[in-house]
Amino acid sequence: MRSRSPVAAALAALIALAPAVALPAFASTAAPSATPTTADAVATPPKVVIVVGAVEGSTSGYRSKGDQIYAEAIKHTPNVVKLYSPNATWAKVKEAAQDASIFIYLGHGYGFPSPYRAVLSPSVHDGMGLNEVGGISDSDKKYYGESLIAKNIKFAKNAVVILSGLCYAAGSSESGHPAPSIPVARERVDNFASGWIKAGARVVIADTWVSSVVYTIQKIFTTDQSFGQVWSGAPNYHASEQPFIPVRNPQFEARLDPESGFYRSVVGALDMSTSDVLDGAGVAPTATASPDVDGPQLWSVDGPRTITPNYDGQADKLSLLARFSEYVTWSATIRNAGGDAVRSQTGSGHQANLTWDVKIAGAAAPEGDYTWNLQAEDLAGNILEESGPFTVEDVATPPTGVLAFTPTTPTMTTGGSITYALTFAGPVTGLTVGDFTRTGKATKCVVGTPVGSGADYTIAITGCTTGTVGLYLNSGTVTGAGGTTGPVGPIIADKVTLDTTAPKATAPKPSLRTGLPLEGTSTSQRLLMSITWGGTDAGSGIASYDVARSYDGGKFKTIASATTATSRDWTMNPGHSYRFRVRARDKAGNLGAWVYAPTWYASLTQNSSSSLAYMGTWKKGSSAQYSGGTVKFAKGPGASASMTFKGRAVAWVTTLRAAGGEVQVWVDGVLAGTVDTYAASTTYRQVVFSKAWSGYGTHTIKLVVVGTPDRPRVDLDAFEIIR
Repeated sequence: MRSRSPVAAALAALIALAPAVALPAFASTAAPSATPTTADAVATPPKVVIVVGAVEGSTSGYRSKGDQIYAEAIKHTPNVVKLYSPNATWAKVKEAAQDASIFIYLGHGYGFPSPYRAVLSPSVHDGMGLNEVGGISDSDKKYYGESLIAKNIKFAKNAVVILSGLCYAAGSSESGHPAPSIPVARERVDNFASGWIKAGARVVIADTWVSSVVYTIQKIFTTDQSFGQVWSGAPNYHASEQPFIPVRNPQFEARLDPESGFYRSVVGALDMSTSDVLDGAGVAPTATASPDVDGPQLWSVDGPRTITPNYDGQADKLSLLARFSEYVTWSATIRNAGGDAVRSQTGSGHQANLTWDVKIAGAAAPEGDYTWNLQAEDLAGNILEESGPFTVEDVATPPTGVLAFTPTTPTMTTGGSITYALTFAGPVTGLTVGDFTRTGKATKCVVGTPVGSGADYTIAITGCTTGTVGLYLNSGTVTGAGGTTGPVGPIIADKVTLDTTAPKATAPKPSLRTGLPLEGTSTSQRLLMSITWGGTDAGSGIASYDVARSYDGGKFKTIASATTATSRDWTMNPGHSYRFRVRARDKAGNLGAWVYAPTWYASLTQNSSSSLAYMGTWKKGSSAQYSGGTVKFAKGPGASASMTFKGRAVAWVTTLRAAGGEVQVWVDGVLAGTVDTYAASTTYRQVVFSKAWSGYGTHTIKLVVVGTPDRPRVDLDAFEIIR
């Protein structure tokens, strides 16, 4: 899955016709840059990591390219790490990548969309093709996708990632495959950048030509310029830039630079300077010392600071990405000029995504000055508080602005079809099915031709399997009054969850409750127990359960309806039979089948039962407060009482008193715990230990007296059993 292949001339014509997108003014917050920027001026040498993945017979050529990059990097910093196939395993790469300021990967690319999978699979897509075992061959390859990168790698402050020689990363297809459309190329670039951005990169460059990679390394270390300038000044710059707003990373700018194909792209904070990368190398992550006395730092905040909610898909909503120096629990508040809170969020992690739809109580927020306020707390309790300004401006809605793009189908549905309503600000022409991009986990979906005219259209999606469905209208796809082309940015509809399968409940299971006394002394006293259940659902998730009970073989009667609980306290009378059933209901409305538990029976085995075996000295005690009027008690260390039985649950009933001592409880030959029967005041018929199993079987419970000094007594009043 490598670049590059010849592309038909039709692609060049398509690129020429693609509308240019005027991107919003982006702003970023980072530590100030030092100038001049030279290698000698850097106090902490930036870490550069060069990884060459497994590319079968082409790997030697990739290693040669890696060496060219290394030769440039080592001129400027001694901290350069090379990891080449066949020794480039995931374990080694993720370890080397930590705190890297510049991370370079050369090798196979497995992006999305691609011909191989119908939906985005984050565990394998948009990452690296590395050696699975290591030390074997250049054909030993496994893909490690964006979710693994985001979870396991944490780059240095203001880090840059460069991807070279990959298919998909810059938008291209594989050799011999048809060239993608511009929307597909954009989607690939956006997806491939996502995992690296979540790992902390602020700029992700994809470039087939190693000369451009060497050039970029040189400029980072020897100049002070923005990454927009660096990318546009590369030796293989084609001067055919196609800027766009990335759907998954709207806090950043994105650009393609196609020429007979898509082989150069960039996503990131393009106003970030080369100096910021070098300065970031000198900022160590907090929480590395013990004890941790350093508070978390706010390393960067990226995203447009001027919000213009005019329905054109460009900066209609606030979306800022903040990165911290360590893992934190954070809270964010948006305040108006008067200091009133209009939006609050909470979260945790190394990053925070601050979002706001620029509405207050459902109505458009007034234009003016606002602030974002962040509070973050690290695991040691150290606090960070930061804030910054942004502005909301009223801007006229263009004719191609989208006033509404919403599913008319419920966002949780049991059907396999969805209908969307799309309303423009004015009459438009040129809308086609190819103007839409579908996302989500549902497969086999077919997007239909838009139906309508003027400003109003409907779009149907049919044939979907269980899963989520997202849909967005790409930028620059329609023409409005005066020949205006729009929308300026992508317009994203609400996600819909399709759930065409019913949920499955798990059979109820019994357990005996502890911490409570038997309610009476009768040998047929009812037992206090609990019922637990659960379930699974592949689509929308479980919303509630229905639970019913049959008593002595009678009709089932509902004991819980549409409950979100997964347990319920109940009672069982010895000498009677009980059967329970449960069914699950999912959030889309599917109702699952009843799942039945076996028939259960309760019994209360007294201390005098022949099923009990006593070892050591046990004496009989009598009281009207004991179950059945008697107990057996022992004081000598090692004295034991055991019972073998068939059942699903068992519990021990005893007396708690000031003279009560400790006892070991063994179940099926394994020590299950030590129970202390001490209490300041005497409590009779107390259930102090219970054990339950998933099924019916033969078990043994054994009590062994510890012989606690000054209070050795242990009582055996009764055992509760559910069969």
